[in-house]
Amino acid sequence: MASPFDLVSLVDLKAWLDVAGTGDDVLLTELITQISRAILNVLDRPSILPGAYTETLDGANNTAITLRQWPVNTILACSVNGALLPPSPSLKAGSGFHMGYVLEPPDVAPPGCMQRLSLRRRLFTRGVQNVEISYSAGYQINGENALVPANAPYIVAALAPYGDWRSDGGVAYGNGVSLAPVTANPTIGQYAVASGVYTFASADAGATVKLTYGYVPADLAVCCIDWAAERYAYRSRIGQQSKSLGGQETMAFIVKDTPDFVASLLQPYRRVVTP
Repeated sequence: MASPFDLVSLVDLKAWLDVAGTGDDVLLTELITQISRAILNVLDRPSILPGAYTETLDGANNTAITLRQWPVNTILACSVNGALLPPSPSLKAGSGFHMGYVLEPPDVAPPGCMQRLSLRRRLFTRGVQNVEISYSAGYQINGENALVPANAPYIVAALAPYGDWRSDGGVAYGNGVSLAPVTANPTIGQYAVASGVYTFASADAGATVKLTYGYVPADLAVCCIDWAAERYAYRSRIGQQSKSLGGQETMAFIVKDTPDFVASLLQPYRRVVTP
């Protein structure tokens, strides 16, 4: 069974390997999960898909704290010494600073970088485990504009500009009113989704909607495919570093913990430990 942390689909790996049969499907599925976990370990990240996190930190009389997960989608709560702080309003010419927190904007495209949460007119006062920040983070497309077709079938495919669709984050009408997710046969105000294809009711034909969904950056998916393919091939030459071909020539194998191609692509996604 596929894991929710898998970075690539079985279909994509089999296409890369040019495997048509189903005999190795269980093996390849397990291999995808193993390599996906290995990649997340290299990155020092629990997941790259949208999820909720809570960090409890020591205040140091500083004005900013770097959050451990990224990209940050929403700050859910921020408290210092048990007191909840509000988000600070946007700055306007001629007006003073308003007390509250400000999130450093994320990069538009992956890999992105770790983001700071800063305070205006307030400090993360010195203390032990006295700062608590709850937030949602992970690679996500927020509010992608789409138009439900005027005629059947009433389906919309996510654009997924940076990598394959992986998880649903909700759908809203253009006016911000949310639609309810269902497993099939949606009626007005509902939608169903599978593998990035959204199905709507005929009563919503022509409606403007906004799609929010999690995705796997394309280069991370490529890393998973390449590493899994290497491990799949390795089973036929376990322990071998070279092989003689009929005494005429010798084929040498590169044996490394992480393929060079994979290691170089993973580097920008690694979490950097900050004080």
